[in-house]
Amino acid sequence: MKFCYECGYKLEGFEKFCPECGKEFKSSKDTEHFIESIFNQFKNDIDRIKEETIQKFEERDIEDAFDDFSKNSKKALNKDIIYINRARRKLEVSEDNQRVIYLCNKALLVDEFNWEAYYLKGRALINLERYDEAIEELITCLALNEDYINARLYIAKAYHLKGEVGYALNVYDSILNIDDRHFDALCGKALIFFEQENYFDADKFFKKANDVSALPKEYMYKWSVCLKKLKEE
Repeated sequence: MKFCYECGYKLEGFEKFCPECGKEFKSSKDTEHFIESIFNQFKNDIDRIKEETIQKFEERDIEDAFDDFSKNSKKALNKDIIYINRARRKLEVSEDNQRVIYLCNKALLVDEFNWEAYYLKGRALINLERYDEAIEELITCLALNEDYINARLYIAKAYHLKGEVGYALNVYDSILNIDDRHFDALCGKALIFFEQENYFDADKFFKKANDVSALPKEYMYKWSVCLKKLKEE
């Protein structure tokens, strides 16, 4: 977390002046430290949940044998996959997010390590504006499948929607470190910069995204606003 070293006011990490005391930040080191700290926190969250998941698996004992037998029988029938397929369809074609969560929970009763169940549940929780819960589910998905970029994408979106844009930008950067032409990550960064009225960086990332794929109308309009504002400066 970043704070003003003059008055202790909590900052997002991109400010040039403290909103509370007006202190000017003349060096970029504070911002760099902030970005590094939230990146480390993101990694720590993943490592913590991964460790808890592995520990949970290792601590199973013989008393759970009958429950395991029942779960394994359902797994043999691909019961969790049936629930996941239903949840996926519900998420894409309806707004019944509570049903999606219910189906994901049913899948997890069969296989508690089904990473897609955590992913779909996280997306449904975002739709319900339960962002902290969504982030926890999506980090669990990453702990089980760290190569699944879409989980990172929706973690970034959740942080953006809850107003923690410094963290959102950092997670988008973690995606772009893997794939520097990731369309949604480029658009995500552009939207944040646009909302901050940082039209120079917004223009830069809208352009990068448009080079990957044609921007939809909503993004094209925002990009045109950026270009107009830059001409006025």
